[in-house]
Amino acid sequence: MTEQEKNKELVRQFYRQVFDGQNAEIVPEFVAESYVQHCDHIPPGREGLQAFVRMIFPDGPVKAPDEMRNPPLFMVAENDMVVVCGYLPQPDPERPGETYDYYLFDAFRVQNGKLAEHWSGVNKIALPK
Repeated sequence: MTEQEKNKELVRQFYRQVFDGQNAEIVPEFVAESYVQHCDHIPPGREGLQAFVRMIFPDGPVKAPDEMRNPPLFMVAENDMVVVCGYLPQPDPERPGETYDYYLFDAFRVQNGKLAEHWSGVNKIALPK
């Protein structure tokens, strides 16, 4: 397995275990202590990410699924970077019963087998409904 494939698998498992499993306690298994967060809607640092996970999943953790609940449309890795594109259709408030396309982009820098830095395509939280 190449370094890029290992980095992509780290990101997949991070999403599956932390977000699908709603588990803030295992964040340190995936995220470096010196983690840098570049998103305004997530508090800084590894502890900030843990607090964010606890906030959005107050009843977690739950059993993580065998596969990601919302697999990415694509995931690209180059050098120490992994970019993920997620697709989460949203209810259209202007057309009841219909949805609109909603894409999320996340980028992670991996260092020493852990997520070291994160950027997102959204600056304000827009949780799926």
